[in-house]
Amino acid sequence: MRTRVAALLARSAARGAAWEPLTAIQTPLGLRAAAASAARGAAPPHARAAAAAAAAAPAGARGFAASAGSDDDAALGFEDRILYPAPKAFVGERAPDFTAPAVVDGEIKTVRLADYRGKYVVLFFYPKDFTFVCPTEIIAFSDRAKEFEALNCQVIAASTDTEETHLAGVKTPRNRGGLGYMAIPIVADTTKEVAARYGVLLERAGIALRGLFIINPEGIIQQIGINDLPIGRSVDETLRLLQAIQFHAQHGEVCPADWKPGDRTIVADPERSLDYFSGVPDHMGDEDEYKGVASIASRAEFDALVAGDKPVVVDFMAPWCGKCRMIAPLVSSLAAKHPDLVFAKVDTTKDGLSTLTDELGVKGLPAFKFYRGGKEVVDQVVGYKRKPLEEAVEKLSRA
Repeated sequence: MRTRVAALLARSAARGAAWEPLTAIQTPLGLRAAAASAARGAAPPHARAAAAAAAAAPAGARGFAASAGSDDDAALGFEDRILYPAPKAFVGERAPDFTAPAVVDGEIKTVRLADYRGKYVVLFFYPKDFTFVCPTEIIAFSDRAKEFEALNCQVIAASTDTEETHLAGVKTPRNRGGLGYMAIPIVADTTKEVAARYGVLLERAGIALRGLFIINPEGIIQQIGINDLPIGRSVDETLRLLQAIQFHAQHGEVCPADWKPGDRTIVADPERSLDYFSGVPDHMGDEDEYKGVASIASRAEFDALVAGDKPVVVDFMAPWCGKCRMIAPLVSSLAAKHPDLVFAKVDTTKDGLSTLTDELGVKGLPAFKFYRGGKEVVDQVVGYKRKPLEEAVEKLSRA
């Protein structure tokens, strides 16, 4: 290897080629091999010094192979690399600031994220101009820019294309794959530094993923969403998220799943949150799952039912119980098969009924008890046991 390197260096010198300083943007691995040879005297002093400095580049440097280089470079083990900044965009942290050229109102200007302090910002990255999904997203956000403005929010688009490419897109009619008039700035991140700091840069391709960031007026990131290249984003969902963020900032209450303005919110407190959860429909109480099965709401209802004229099958269940859900269709079918019996269920999580459950010795769920004239006449069945349940119901029917 040393002989080969020396020969290449001699050939380069014979051609009159000067050694270029080796920098940290050339790669750590191939460069360090060359640096080792240079340090042993196979290169001029200034090259050895530069190689030594390059070899000291951080081991964690990030980058991709930009070019294969010459045959001589390949033989030396060099591999050019471009190093990008590490991601610094995280929810709850300050959004990385940037200053970059952009197309604004049909002209090339300079955009600074800091200039929008005091407003909400929706910053979304897209891969490339003049492609397929990208223009649909940019147009969709631009056409609804006034809705964001009404919420004190500025929408900013960004890609790694040049500002001239952005301008060409704006000047190309929409029916030819262009953008037409744009009501939002389109940032040209030609150095790819912004995309890298926001963690959306596909380094080997040199383009950005479909990342979207909602930033509050203090410059703090509140929401991050990243889609793969083929999947476009929803303007409606972005507006919903922005409105939820603003509602929480103004009122302090939290927004449940699928929340929209006007829907109920939750006080983030163990006791006060029950005001919301008390109104949540109980999925296990759906008529489709327990068709033909009555619901017992109190101890008094239970006592009256089991003391009645008809034999009663009581199913002790809970909404969280998977086995209760699994056996529910069988309970409904047995109720239809035995009209001479009354089938009822007790939700053991409801107030007042948990005490009843304890008094009756219910230890597991689902649990089935069988009554005639106020007394248990068949042994209880506990668990997901289809055959024992069917046999117990038949026995009660004949009792």
